[in-house]
Amino acid sequence: MKNKGWEIFKNSLNYLGGGSSTNSKIPNFEEEPAILIKGKGCRVYDFEGNEYIDFRCALGPVTLGYNLPEINSAIIKQLENGVVFSYPHVLESEVAKKITEIIPCAERVRFLKTGGEAIAACIKIARNYTKRKKIIHCGYNGWLNCFDTGGISAPGILSSSPLKGIPPEISALHINLQWADFEKWERVFKEQGEEIAGVVIASDYKDIEKGKEFLPFIRDLTKKYGSLMIIDEIVTGFRVAIGGIQEYFNFLPDMAVFSKGIANGMPLSIYCGRKELIDSAKEIGISSTFGGETLSLAASNAVVEFYKKNNVIKYLWEIGQKMWSGVNNLFKQYEVEAELKGFPVCPFFDFKNPEERNLFFRKCFKNRVILYNVGYVCYSHKEKDINEALEKVEKSIKEMKNGSN
Repeated sequence: MKNKGWEIFKNSLNYLGGGSSTNSKIPNFEEEPAILIKGKGCRVYDFEGNEYIDFRCALGPVTLGYNLPEINSAIIKQLENGVVFSYPHVLESEVAKKITEIIPCAERVRFLKTGGEAIAACIKIARNYTKRKKIIHCGYNGWLNCFDTGGISAPGILSSSPLKGIPPEISALHINLQWADFEKWERVFKEQGEEIAGVVIASDYKDIEKGKEFLPFIRDLTKKYGSLMIIDEIVTGFRVAIGGIQEYFNFLPDMAVFSKGIANGMPLSIYCGRKELIDSAKEIGISSTFGGETLSLAASNAVVEFYKKNNVIKYLWEIGQKMWSGVNNLFKQYEVEAELKGFPVCPFFDFKNPEERNLFFRKCFKNRVILYNVGYVCYSHKEKDINEALEKVEKSIKEMKNGSN
């Protein structure tokens, strides 16, 4: 074993299922940090104390940076007054009010802990409201995509067998359709529209620009057939715009789910939308003890204010453009058959050769730059960090091309 971190990870397999509760965080290459112990700004540190510039940002939730004083102080202040209570805490209503003011579709808000369970809540609401059974999925909506054979999965789930444990009777009620396949969507609605309770759509990061025509098209289609439109803003919210892709492309879904960036890494998700839909959650038994947990709400409260004060969205677009256009230029310069496609706040690494992709990532890990299939930046990535990262990426590409270790 090369280092203590990898030894800890290997030993954890004896008592921690798969070595992590999050499949996409399980290390695959020996060059990766097997165990992380702390983060500061845009950098993280492994068990041996090695420093990495992080462009995974905890798989997306860290939009402002690790260990940010403004967010930490809000959490610490609330910790001194309690974490969960026997009745609603004032933060629950305060944060909900702020969310209704910044998210276009949010007439009402409810809190949970993860994006996947919030998506599940919206699906149950849609089925109850429409009295229909079928759900169309588009893009990655969390491990719930395992309900259908054509579902898109995150890297850590792709290597598993997600349909195991799903009765075919349930799978038959879930349909996967591709992003911006206008003809297929229209055909499916024409054939099954009267059975479709709702559609759950997450943006295709690589071809996200197509959402300008595609999302209003789906909005019109769902209205025509009486289905509900649910937008998965788990990645796009607080990145593409504070209000997500619905704000950016100017349309109103019936419901939406936000998580990741809403609390800069604290576990919090919201499902929001038309008041009669979100209010119905109480009537149909959607409830969670930790939905109103106050440390995450305190973090979210501070995050919203930080975004407003510092124009975070504008900065993420600018710093993302500098980083990912720089990487694309290096790909061109060294004739790497790859390109980052999509918006600079969440572009997708598109490699023609998966083996070349793996080699590129391994070299970057070795040179202390952490990458992911989706490129994430945060507010703590400053110009000097980007310049350093690009130097290390260039070194990695040279090593890849030269065949050096």
